[in-house]
Amino acid sequence: MSQRSNPTLEGDRIITLDMLRGFALLGIILANSFHFQYGLLYETSLFNQYPNGGIDRFAESAILIFVQASFYPLFSFLFGYGMALQKQRFLDRGQSFNAVFWRRTLILGIVGYLHGVYLWNGDILLAYAWTSVLLFFFLMMPARGLVITGLILVGLMGSCAAVPESFYEFAEQGMSQESDPTYQFNKDEISVLSEGTYGETVEFRQTADPLGLGVFGNIFMTVNAIFGVLGLFLLGAYVMRKGWISDPLNHKGKWKIMMWIGLAVGLLSKTPITFNKDSNQLEALQAFIGGPFLTMFFISAFILAATTDRGRKMLQPLSYAGRMAFTNYLFQSLIMTTIFYHYGFGLFNSVGVFVGALIAIAVFIVQLILSKVWLTFFRMGPLEWLWRAGTYLQLPKLKK
Repeated sequence: MSQRSNPTLEGDRIITLDMLRGFALLGIILANSFHFQYGLLYETSLFNQYPNGGIDRFAESAILIFVQASFYPLFSFLFGYGMALQKQRFLDRGQSFNAVFWRRTLILGIVGYLHGVYLWNGDILLAYAWTSVLLFFFLMMPARGLVITGLILVGLMGSCAAVPESFYEFAEQGMSQESDPTYQFNKDEISVLSEGTYGETVEFRQTADPLGLGVFGNIFMTVNAIFGVLGLFLLGAYVMRKGWISDPLNHKGKWKIMMWIGLAVGLLSKTPITFNKDSNQLEALQAFIGGPFLTMFFISAFILAATTDRGRKMLQPLSYAGRMAFTNYLFQSLIMTTIFYHYGFGLFNSVGVFVGALIAIAVFIVQLILSKVWLTFFRMGPLEWLWRAGTYLQLPKLKK
C-alpha cells in the first residue's frame, strides 16, 4: 500500500457538507455586513445605522435574531467535522495524517494573518489555525471524550450569559468615553475606514490596540477566540465519528429532536437583544446560548431537508459556493471592503443596515453563479488548489 499522502478525491465528497458550507457563507457575509459598513465592533453610538427608517430597524433585528452569532458556530462545526473526516480517511488507507495536518494548519495560519492585515481585521482563519493546534491532540480522544469536552466548553461560554448587568455597570463605573480604549479604537477605525487610504488602513490594523493592553490584549483576544470555537470543533468531530451526516436516515429521529430544541432555545435566547441592544447580558445570551442553539437548528433542518429529493434539489446550488468556501470567504472580504471603504467606493456608514444586507446578498448570489461557472471547467477553487498543493506537496489536477 502506498504511504504517500493524497488529497480527497472529488467522488469522496459529502455534498450535504458542501451545501452547509455554502449556507454558512451566506450567513457570514450577512452578519459581517454590519462590520464592513460600521467597523469591527459595531459601536452603534457613533453613527446612524437607520437612515432608511423602519426598514433598517427591521433588517437589523432580523440579522440579530436569525444570523448574527449563528454562522461562525456553523463554520466552526463544519471545520471540526472536516478535519476529523480527513484524518479518518487517512487512517482507513493506513496513512499518517500528522504531516498533512500540520502543513494544512500552517498554511491556514499564514493566510489568516495576511487576510487580517491586508484585507479585513475580522478574520477568523488565524484563530482556526491556533485552535487546530489543540484540535490535533483532541482528535486522539474517543468519540465520548469529544462530545463531553465539546459540551463543557460550549457550556462554559454560555455561562457568560449568567453574569448580571450590574457587573458590567460596576466595571465601567467612573470610566469616561475618552478614557475607554475600546471606544477610542472605534472612533479611530471609523475615521480611517471612511477617510483613509489603503496604506493607512493597513497601518491601523497593524498598530491599533482595541483593549488598550498591548500584547496582553492580543493574547487575551486570541485565547478568547480559541475557546470560542474549540468546543464547536469537537462537536463537529463527534458528529463525524458517529456518522450522523454521512448516514442521516438512520439518525433522523435525533436530527428532528435537535431541530426543534435548537429553534425554541435559539429564538428565545436571541430575541431579547432586539429590545435592548445596549445590554451586555442580553448580548452574551444572544451570542453564547442563542447562537449555538440556532446553529443546531440550521444544521438539523438542512440534514433533514437533504434526505428528500425536493429538499436536496432546492439546496443543491449552495454546494457550488461551498466547494469553494476558502476562496469565497476571502473574496467576500475583498469585495465588501472595496465597496464600503474609502479607498474603494466609499459607502462606509452611508447606506444603512437594510441596503448593506441587500449588497451582501447580491455579492453572495454573484459568488454562487461564478462558483458554478468555475466548477464547470475546474475541479476546485483557485485558493483551494493552492492550499492543497502546499498541504500535499504536489500539484493537484485543476482542470476537468
